[in-house]
Amino acid sequence: MKRIRLLLILCFTISITVKAQEQLDCDFNLREAIFYLQGDENFKRDTLKSINYLQPCIEKGVAEAEILLCRIYASQTEKGQHKKAFNIQKKLAKKGHVIAVGDLGVLYKYGIGCRLNFNKARKWFKKGAALGNNKAAYSLGYLYLKGFGNIDQNYSKAVKWFLKSNHPMAKYWLGVSYYYGDGVNQNIEKANELLGTNFDNVPLETHTNSSTETSSSEVSNHLESQDEKTDNALPVSDENLIGKWSGKLLKFDWSGQKIRQKNDFILEIKHDSVTENLVYDLKINDQEYKEEIISRIYNELYFDEIYINLPHDSFSEDLPKNLDYQFLSTEVSIKKIHGFTFLTGNIKNYINAWDESGAPLKFVLKKKETFANIEQEFFDEILTALSTQEDNFIKLYPNPFKTDLIISYTLDMPSFVEVKLTDIQGTKNELIKKGSEQEAGVHRYYFDGSNLDNGIYVVTVVVNNEKKTRIIIKK
Repeated sequence: MKRIRLLLILCFTISITVKAQEQLDCDFNLREAIFYLQGDENFKRDTLKSINYLQPCIEKGVAEAEILLCRIYASQTEKGQHKKAFNIQKKLAKKGHVIAVGDLGVLYKYGIGCRLNFNKARKWFKKGAALGNNKAAYSLGYLYLKGFGNIDQNYSKAVKWFLKSNHPMAKYWLGVSYYYGDGVNQNIEKANELLGTNFDNVPLETHTNSSTETSSSEVSNHLESQDEKTDNALPVSDENLIGKWSGKLLKFDWSGQKIRQKNDFILEIKHDSVTENLVYDLKINDQEYKEEIISRIYNELYFDEIYINLPHDSFSEDLPKNLDYQFLSTEVSIKKIHGFTFLTGNIKNYINAWDESGAPLKFVLKKKETFANIEQEFFDEILTALSTQEDNFIKLYPNPFKTDLIISYTLDMPSFVEVKLTDIQGTKNELIKKGSEQEAGVHRYYFDGSNLDNGIYVVTVVVNNEKKTRIIIKK
């Protein structure tokens, strides 16, 4: 915020239309005021001296001096000064002063001296653009580019206003739009011309910080296609959240349609037996947060001072190559698809350095599935094979088996369950799970059958005294 406000001050352009004697005096005073705002190696920045130079010009009714004073007030921390800036700026804007009209839009955009209001910001930017204010036209395009607040994101409208502005940042974002093909046909040659770059005439590949082969975009698209189906949704409960999840943090373009970046994301959610809280360990690329307490209201999770540094596509040396994204909250969903359990959510985030929301972030994480009787992770092909046996209460893999056997079943409600394996004659019994109460959900067991003779065996799962069986062959 401080950086943005400072830029508002430093980029001030003087345009004086007063009588000759007044112009001579105020031209000098305005230059001195700006000098003391900037400072140099010999003079420290001195806001008070700047105001002292502006005061005589303000008394003479020079609007430019009032506007610069407003920018000084807006850059300070006291809310009372912000209110002064807003009141003066609004008065000048209503008189139709071209610079004041655009500046008033900026105050509404950031909520400086007033309530943040993107609609009013858009209104004043549009008025400023009509009066020939290049920065106002650019600022209007910027609102549409990112779709802040209740402004619908629209690349085409953003490009329209960038084309009408000679502001340097309008030229920059127009170049970015041509580079990606956002709101215009992709044209690398025009992008290079506007950005001063030398990219080849090829589309940009999505940036990936990854050591895994998971296709997050495919998973994300598949989950989106399942949104209207409720049979694969699981409740967001402590029981279903606990576990180790891994996958991707996806950064999208501003429309939320194109994946621009993929980052490795590991999340482990545990129950703290001492505090009785759910806690989590989070790792994104090489950044870690450990033993953080989960704040949850229904399916909304809230983060406490989590800042993740992510690469930023910068086409200028003046813009950072990385940005800190503050994670605020996320509404999560848990879904079961083809035997796999996924945790997904859109992360509300903020970039404090720019005082604005960051690009859309979404995570797609798959749960680490283990056996009930041994701490070993399932291979994906095993889960896929088990999920295809929809008609069977007892699911077995592989069948026939040589040594390793996996037994899986799903309970609709809490039940008393026992699991065993016997030979076809019923003479040899292997107790896999002693009878006990089990929660509803999926239960999986590993059995080492290396000591069994080849032949036909029966897997039996007794659920509340109801016997369910399935035949399997040992080779």
